[in-house]
Amino acid sequence: MSKIIQDDREKDAYPAVYRSLMTVGLLGSCYRVHEDAECVNDAVEATLADPTRFRMYRALAQGIGGDPAYAKAQLGERLAGHPDDDRAKVALAVSLMLAGDASWKELIDNVLATSTDQTARQAATSLIQYLSSFQVH
Repeated sequence: MSKIIQDDREKDAYPAVYRSLMTVGLLGSCYRVHEDAECVNDAVEATLADPTRFRMYRALAQGIGGDPAYAKAQLGERLAGHPDDDRAKVALAVSLMLAGDASWKELIDNVLATSTDQTARQAATSLIQYLSSFQVH
């Protein structure tokens, strides 16, 4: 089954109003309306059979909003149980970087130095390349 068809089926699994709640919660996180966003995001997360993907989106959205605490808690917990999950390390690094926390560099360095997960390495490399494009020479 193609990825597009699978994604469309997953999208159709939730009613439009439910997807709207997800959107409102994530946008609230991005726009620093943390208390309201937390209420909506917690409600959405509690109803998901597997909240892993939503937690990843939420961690990134809160990082965009300047708050890496959720990413540190959720992805940190994931890494405590699965220390070789290099994709989670990259997602945590991105959230930390977006929130202005310099500890993201250590995670990316670790992935680039030790990871055998090609997707995680590619994401880490792309992040570094993207950021280096902003440096003034």
